[in-house]
Amino acid sequence: MKDVYKELRTNKSFKQFEGKIFEVSGDDAEVVLDQYIPKNIEFLDIDTCGFTFILTTKGTVFTEVVFYKLEDKYILLSKENLLTIFENKKFDFQIKDISDEKVLFQLEGKNSGEIAQRFYDYDISTLNFKGIIYSEFENTELIVARFGFSGEFGYQFLVEKNKGTDFISQYFHNISEYDEYLNDYVKFEVNHPIYDLYKQDSNLFELGYAWNLDFTKESFIGRAEILNKIEKAKVQSIVFSSLEKVKAGEKIYFDDKEIGTVHFVMDALDEQENREYLGMLMVEPYYAHSGIHFITENNVELETISNPYIIPESWSK
Repeated sequence: MKDVYKELRTNKSFKQFEGKIFEVSGDDAEVVLDQYIPKNIEFLDIDTCGFTFILTTKGTVFTEVVFYKLEDKYILLSKENLLTIFENKKFDFQIKDISDEKVLFQLEGKNSGEIAQRFYDYDISTLNFKGIIYSEFENTELIVARFGFSGEFGYQFLVEKNKGTDFISQYFHNISEYDEYLNDYVKFEVNHPIYDLYKQDSNLFELGYAWNLDFTKESFIGRAEILNKIEKAKVQSIVFSSLEKVKAGEKIYFDDKEIGTVHFVMDALDEQENREYLGMLMVEPYYAHSGIHFITENNVELETISNPYIIPESWSK
């Protein structure tokens, strides 16, 4: 695990997307999506992509989505089945599950541009973050998006599913593949939302994930409800490191005062001397700052740290 982590951070590593892929088209496609996507997609440029949440009417998360805004359609990548929320909409639009037709590969790492460059006529560094380009692979359309989750350079490759194996053997044959745990870990290191946290009916504001919603947009499903949750929030998240193991649910103290609990813990992979574990605390807002030392109910010392929790290698390239 640590070897693959190091390879991702210092070189490159890939993963096949494990969720569902949808195509949304029709004259009213953007009108329908605009009700659900808490971003001003109407004003986004064609051939750009983004990340956000789709909320429920209770202001909780239904799913996370990566969306591609293309010339005549949208592509949505989701962990959940979007057909259930878009059925029976009386608009001129169509939504189709194309997971059996397309496969998406995520490439992350300081040197990931070496692969993406093969599909771009210009210097790959000139492709803007969230930009999309079109190419071909074995006489079929290939879509490449400059997008990732680790803080490193990242690219997505949307390929015909029946060409997926060939694509791996031609372009990823000597590249390590990372798993879902490592996917969550590198996301966590840069405060990108991870599934196990936001799917617990949690408050996105308390988790520090509300930055993925655009509240300048006056209307989207769940907007009023999540604003109400923000107003009622009583705790706030802060990430910690420790040398000793702690468990979710443990009480934490500052000057003998109970001020919160351990919310989430992962084994640290970055091999820094001062930490064996990384995790998230839920504390009273007054204590949600970096550089503070807390003690758990089992006398383990925790130190809060600032975001990002590691400096990506790509930042110094």
